[in-house]
Amino acid sequence: MLFALAATSCAPKYTSATAKPIAELSCGEINDELRKLAGVRAEAESKKGVSKENVLFVLFFWPGAVVNEMDNRDVIAKVDARTEELTKAQRAKGCAVTAPAPVSKP
Repeated sequence: MLFALAATSCAPKYTSATAKPIAELSCGEINDELRKLAGVRAEAESKKGVSKENVLFVLFFWPGAVVNEMDNRDVIAKVDARTEELTKAQRAKGCAVTAPAPVSKP
């Protein structure tokens, strides 16, 4: 039961290590990635603080709530850093700057 709880209530995963280098991205690819990042950030924000995941962790395995919170903060920091880099590249390439709408994961 604890394993199932841990598997379903983890922070969203994000790493920029496997992302295509920014210099190689087209304007469309930059916009697509910004939308995806907005979705990942929104998901991480929804799992911070008093979320159902953290409440369940507190009830069954309290250290899990601390780890979950730290993971969410880490994901948000990584997403924010990548978003900033993409926004700079977007301006440098003269791409149309649009406010990204989050893409929800299926």
